Amino acid sequence: MSAFETIVIGVGTDLRGDDGFGGAVIEALRKQPALRDRALLARCDGEPARMIDLWEGFRYALVIDAVRGGSERFGFVYRHDFASGTTSGSARQQRETAPGGEPAGNGHAIGLGAAVRLGRVLDRLPGRLILYAVHGRDFRLGAPLSGPVAQAVPALAGRISREVLGVLSLGEGRDQGPGARRSSGPVRVLPPRATLRA
Repeated sequence: MSAFETIVIGVGTDLRGDDGFGGAVIEALRKQPALRDRALLARCDGEPARMIDLWEGFRYALVIDAVRGGSERFGFVYRHDFASGTTSGSARQQRETAPGGEPAGNGHAIGLGAAVRLGRVLDRLPGRLILYAVHGRDFRLGAPLSGPVAQAVPALAGRISREVLGVLSLGEGRDQGPGARRSSGPVRVLPPRATLRA
């Protein structure tokens, strides 16, 4: 059992361009000393069993990934709270979703969707699960992060740091349970018909 109640998981590989976004955010978070006593920082390739093993037993899990497809600008980041069912972002982009619930073309859509479904069946979900995903541009083998995605790294690391430290909605309503409906902070929340489905 971990001493932390929060885990932040960067999904993807550094070998395929923007697929390294999750790992880049984790590395940016490692440089923030305030988080050392508040969250476990981890990386994962997106395989469902490994994700479940990582987040099991945590009260909060934040997953960071990169997605392909969508109509938003490259580097656009959206947030989905699986507990409350709220998604922040543009309705136009959210309409373009894969059967697993993530935007079409996401290399990890099957993995994350399967991990959530399997975690529910096995009762091995964290108390609250939040996905942050960036609209990636270049996923070629050996490519670096594209410019727009690299620019999104420090901004998202800052937001996640504030969220873990309780400034944003993660720290609100701790006694109301993981299923309580919450705003996702200073961003627009989409109507239910536009949200992702786990």
